[in-house]
Amino acid sequence: MKNILVTGGSGFVGSHLVKLLVRKKFKVIILDIKKPKIKKVNYIKSSLSNLKKLKKITKKIDCVFHLAGVSDITKVKSIPLETIKNNILFSSYLLEACRINKVKRFIFASSIYTHGKAGNLYTSSKIAMEQIIKNFNLLFNLNYTILRYSTIYGAHNRGVDVITLFTKKAKNNKQIKIHGNGLQTRDFVHAEDIALASIYAMNSKYKNKTLTIGHNKKTRIIDLAKKIIKLTNSQSKIFKDKANKREDDFDLSKLKKINKRDFLKYKFKYNLDNGIKTFLR
Repeated sequence: MKNILVTGGSGFVGSHLVKLLVRKKFKVIILDIKKPKIKKVNYIKSSLSNLKKLKKITKKIDCVFHLAGVSDITKVKSIPLETIKNNILFSSYLLEACRINKVKRFIFASSIYTHGKAGNLYTSSKIAMEQIIKNFNLLFNLNYTILRYSTIYGAHNRGVDVITLFTKKAKNNKQIKIHGNGLQTRDFVHAEDIALASIYAMNSKYKNKTLTIGHNKKTRIIDLAKKIIKLTNSQSKIFKDKANKREDDFDLSKLKKINKRDFLKYKFKYNLDNGIKTFLR
């Protein structure tokens, strides 16, 4: 598979993925409404709302990495219909275009949130799309790989993730506020590892599989704050804002247990410590 389309290729994870695909000599096309920072790569400025256009774009494409869509959990509540349209309806347009053009593999960026109930409409949209993808395989033999990403951090992010927020506070010796008691947990994965693992998942043995990409390791938010303070030699103090616990906060501990066999077997480049250190440079 040489010709690759990456939707959302100008975004956080997309930019890491495209960079590695280009380095590995794949012919990459980015489909995004935002212009990529990466130069010397084919770019099409477009949303996913035009099926006719998508049918043209996906001609001669071997593999699609579908990363585009509404991904900011905190924004979903204020844009419910936009979330449904982008994450389900327009994603289905892309799927249909891939079916028509006999794309060899549809790789979908899902979320570890699908293992639980947190994340409300965002989670529901991912679960719905996973099911639609499986139905397209059942009915039309469109091959897929579903990748459930754990909590991602690293360069080129939107600046609203917990590691970025804590790091900015720590560098300036400002108070780090934690919603609730800080015992909620995440499985943090560096964006470069997400990109490398996603490319690894192109292997034929992962065809028509649903896999979680993560360390299968829980890190408490309170411990993350302490780790960042230590790594930055900060004088920051931690404040637990127990009165303002985030609604529907994601917590790995509250998920149904994920079987080890559901995780992509991948040797990670970064652990949390050295991953944060690269982020601090």
